[in-house]
Amino acid sequence: MKSSKYAFALLFSFLLLLQGCIGGDDIESSETISEEGPITIEVWHTFASESKEEETFTNAIREFESLNPDITVEITWKPYANADQQFLIASQGGEAPDLMRLASDQLGAIGEARVNGYPLLEDLRPHLTPQDRSLFEERALEAMRYGDELYGIPASQDCLSLIYNKDLFDSRGLEYPNENWTEEDLLSVAKQMTYQDVKGLSLPIKSAYWWFPIQEGFGGSLFDENGQPSLDSNGSSEAMQWMLDLELEHEVVATGTQIEGMKTDFISSKAAMIIDGPWNWATYESSRLNIGQTLLPKVSQTDERMSPLVTYKGWVVSKQSTQKIAATELALWLSSESVQKEFALETYTMPTHKSLINDSEIIENRVLSGFLEQIELGIPVPNKIYLVYGPLSTAFDQSYSGVATTNESLSGANNELKLLIEGIEVADKAPSNPGYRTIQINVDINQSLEYKIFVDDELHTILISDNGLGTENKNYDTCDSSGIELQQIEQTRIIPDNSTSFNCTLTGMIPGKLHNIEVYEDDELIFSINENTVSVDIIPEAGDTSPVMFAIGAIVVSLIALLSIGAGRDRKLGRTNSRFAHLYIAPAVLALVVLTFYPVIYGFWLSFTDADQTHLGEQSFIGLANFWEVITASGFIRVTLFTLVWTIANVSAHIGLGLFLALILQYSNIRGKTAYRTLLLLPWAVPSYISVLVWKGMFQPSGLINDLLGTDINFLSDPTGAQIIVILVNIWLGVPFMMMSISGALQALPRDMYEAAEVDGITGWNAFRHLTLPNLKSALVPLSLLGFIWTFNMFNVIYLMTDGGPDLNFGEPGETDILITYVYDVAFRDGAYGVAAAWSVIIFMMLVAFSWTYMKQTNATEASI
Repeated sequence: MKSSKYAFALLFSFLLLLQGCIGGDDIESSETISEEGPITIEVWHTFASESKEEETFTNAIREFESLNPDITVEITWKPYANADQQFLIASQGGEAPDLMRLASDQLGAIGEARVNGYPLLEDLRPHLTPQDRSLFEERALEAMRYGDELYGIPASQDCLSLIYNKDLFDSRGLEYPNENWTEEDLLSVAKQMTYQDVKGLSLPIKSAYWWFPIQEGFGGSLFDENGQPSLDSNGSSEAMQWMLDLELEHEVVATGTQIEGMKTDFISSKAAMIIDGPWNWATYESSRLNIGQTLLPKVSQTDERMSPLVTYKGWVVSKQSTQKIAATELALWLSSESVQKEFALETYTMPTHKSLINDSEIIENRVLSGFLEQIELGIPVPNKIYLVYGPLSTAFDQSYSGVATTNESLSGANNELKLLIEGIEVADKAPSNPGYRTIQINVDINQSLEYKIFVDDELHTILISDNGLGTENKNYDTCDSSGIELQQIEQTRIIPDNSTSFNCTLTGMIPGKLHNIEVYEDDELIFSINENTVSVDIIPEAGDTSPVMFAIGAIVVSLIALLSIGAGRDRKLGRTNSRFAHLYIAPAVLALVVLTFYPVIYGFWLSFTDADQTHLGEQSFIGLANFWEVITASGFIRVTLFTLVWTIANVSAHIGLGLFLALILQYSNIRGKTAYRTLLLLPWAVPSYISVLVWKGMFQPSGLINDLLGTDINFLSDPTGAQIIVILVNIWLGVPFMMMSISGALQALPRDMYEAAEVDGITGWNAFRHLTLPNLKSALVPLSLLGFIWTFNMFNVIYLMTDGGPDLNFGEPGETDILITYVYDVAFRDGAYGVAAAWSVIIFMMLVAFSWTYMKQTNATEASI
């Protein structure tokens, strides 16, 4: 009877898991869900939580739902900093939202990613008519493209500008900054405004984003006309030195200023001027600051104005969405004139809608008009900008610390950027889908001035006769005459002289709908047709998870079988006291297998593949190539050595200080031992991320340590200083645990042993050396082993304190990186999952080798019995 129960349990578990083991139906390559009737659209946004922007966005969504009662919109917030990464991961798992807000500089990070051969984002060219596109500034529209594809509808734009505190200027009797300023004027006034605890200017001088406009003003550029890296172009070195000198030489910028600290200084009136964007204007106003804004200054030697990068944010549609038409309509609504105007007036979000540039309310708003003027002088951010930040971060660290000159560091950064671009794996062109949301017409014409195409009585396309002002085709749609592609002015097509016909592929058609198409020649109807689209949407199949589920299911079923066999043997051998033991441990074993063992095994498999963020799930076996790349990587020896120094120093201090404190609290005659133990335990009891951030703040130039010393040293910018500080902080965090563990072991030692030794005259140091220490071996040996393993993989302290920096070597780990933090960078910043898995396997092998050797040498397992 009991055997049948075990068999039934095994069969039931197998059937339950079988549902997840067998692969589901393929996603059909057609519109299986109708765009008509009740539908739901999932939207991810990146507006700050509980902000005015989020409120305005939510109101716009609710208004769209009221206008479209059959559509329900589900909203999810995502952090802006890694929104593109989350979208990438969700897309590869088949869980991408229908619509998402992304910035133009984030498109490059996912532009080459593919799922089943298809990009992650929908090309919106077939979805938008020329009239749809003509609503937006041409530059904004171009910024939302990657290659030929149009991946987003631009909804906003922003850039840096000069903001100043009027009250501080009034107090010093100085005139406000104006558009006629040069960099010399800015520096001169900043010096005059630097007094007592007030600095004349605030900006993060080691941040590449704030350097870009200065580089342009000095005559440099990020990329040349051919799209090649030019970080070391003429004037770039001078721009970097000028920016660094604001702190290092002129002292008009507070030492070690970072982005958040910059805002805090300006809000607290400790900075007279700040270079910042419109996104923080409302925050400054709410702090009751009397502020003004003007253009960034010109540079005297070049007579060029500092030109900031302009970032565009827009709405993108997932390639996997089954509701692309509705999602596109929602994107157009969120980018419409009314919604953009609401965002502009309520949140100082700069619009991209053409009609708003000359809107009276926008023009009369001094903030909006001022920043729009600055945007006109800015430069659209390149799609490849995400590759620039890493090399420039190292260049700034090198120049700031004096390791290299600005010219040398920028030359190294430029070479590193070239290598990164060369290393980009260019994806194959996505399969085309001719006829999707398009209708092709061929029209015979005369020599007239203007032709208009109407679709369902709405203007779709305008064509005019050649007037010599045409520009190259933007590849948004297709119109040709005699096989030659028509050029255009923005969204208007230019028909060459002597043409007798033209052929156009009309975009924005709705599948399943019969469209009435009419062509007018100078207001006279010359062509009419009723037609519908000939193709339906192609939805790429998401990564197949059935092998993963089958593997997990097979492991679980095998474990159930083994546990059942073990229980059966116990019964057969008459072990009545242990026949249910396997049943008791089954849940824990299953959890370990599914949550620990399987991921480890899968990580081992990944280390032998070429898996990366562009085609995760489609990786192929490449043998030991990843391991060879790891052990030959520049910086491998250095980061390994620092990891050992970090681990040994921490574990030695943890054990040593923990033992010392435990002995004092155990044997000394002091009052309030319980209170002391509680106080000493607090560093371990408080969440480590809070403690680490507090320590980081204390070591900032404006932090407690400098206040006590009366200095403004940037401790964390010095390689040796940063290494010492992260070790000290981790020692502070780890000692309490060791102290309490050893205290427990000390209290377990028999008192009569010491009393007998005292009779023989063995006291003090001799008693500790011959009695206490040997008897503590059973606790100290496993504690030190566990401490070594924990500390070797201690991620949060270094990540939160220094993020591995300072970075003084291109393409290598930072000066405070240990193996585990560098693996994080390789995996989640570089996207090289296979290489990161190889690093992880090597770390695992190091720890296995150490643990095995340590246990053999110390008899650790015997000592703990």
